[in-house]
Amino acid sequence: MWVATIVAVVGLLSVGGITQFTGYRMGGSITIPVLAVYTLKNFVMLPVFLLSATTAYVGLWILRRRTLIFGRDELVAAIGIGTAVPVVTLFFILQLGLEVGVIAFLGSILPGLAAYNYHQIKPEYRRNDFLTSIGLFAGLTALGWVLVSTGFAQQFGASTPPILFSPTADVATYNGVAVSFDPESVILPREIVAGLFAGGLVLSERLRGRFGVRVGIIGAVLLAIYALASYWLVVLYVLLLALSFGFIQLSNYLTLRYGRVLLGVTVAVAIFASVSLTLVVPIERGLSAFFTAILAGVGAYNAHASAPFERRLVVPLQIVVFVPALIIARLFSSPQPRGFPQELTVPVLGITGIIWIAALGVAYWYTVAPPSEEDVLSASVLSGGEET
Repeated sequence: MWVATIVAVVGLLSVGGITQFTGYRMGGSITIPVLAVYTLKNFVMLPVFLLSATTAYVGLWILRRRTLIFGRDELVAAIGIGTAVPVVTLFFILQLGLEVGVIAFLGSILPGLAAYNYHQIKPEYRRNDFLTSIGLFAGLTALGWVLVSTGFAQQFGASTPPILFSPTADVATYNGVAVSFDPESVILPREIVAGLFAGGLVLSERLRGRFGVRVGIIGAVLLAIYALASYWLVVLYVLLLALSFGFIQLSNYLTLRYGRVLLGVTVAVAIFASVSLTLVVPIERGLSAFFTAILAGVGAYNAHASAPFERRLVVPLQIVVFVPALIIARLFSSPQPRGFPQELTVPVLGITGIIWIAALGVAYWYTVAPPSEEDVLSASVLSGGEET
């Protein structure tokens, strides 16, 4: 896990620095660092990403020319288009008998994220932005390749839950330095994971439209899947979310940094802190802990970017997405020894139902329903109606 952490932290801080001094978006704050880790873990992820990002870019270009799509809808559309290619590709890879972890589906949002960000750049800057991204990706991949070597494997390969030293990591297998470690078992069938991600995206966007709060694209759903593996991953998320939010508030107050720079630095801090926490809590799934840290960092930024009044709704609305995702995931899978819930009994369903209703009730309690567009139009002096 420590090699993936070094690659990701160096990448996130580099993206933040480049963005601060040049304004380049580089496909998003987390895209290049996470892609470098993905590629070292599984070489096929790079061509899948390039094909998906190209498809998402062209698809979004067509939508922008043919429709009135704008703003957040552009991001959702790009992610939707970009997700189709990796999901289909990974499906055929599985049919060939090759093993791809559930976490590979998280990478399916990266092509759409990259395509959306490159559409936001002025045309005259896209070439330099693209070349800078390629250079950073090459440097991070080379850094990871060098660190995954015989000397480091003997001393530090198993000091933390392995990611790039594991037997399932292509770079470790190619370099002949894979450490002896039980591979992470599959938590859920891939088809169910894809369906949960799609449903979570729709629900999150509906909640965002109703309450105006950034819930996260797939964070709560992925955390629900992780809960079936180990409740310690949920504990890790809560700890890192609190730590990251405290850091981002203090950093913004002291440095006045904001936006993508602040997001990248916060995620880097969360990933770095996760390595320390894995030494004291019984977490064996290194890749799961790595992405839990990313989710916590992004979640903390979403809370920070929300208005103070709406910020109190971030956790309740995440629970609104988390609870049904957890129940559905449990219906199609058996939890691992440290996962929860172990059984879907009537008391368990009753408690989760109460928690879900309470979380949604808190959200409605603190907000006022906005008027419908029809009501606004009918009361407008521009509508030609009788009401004024």
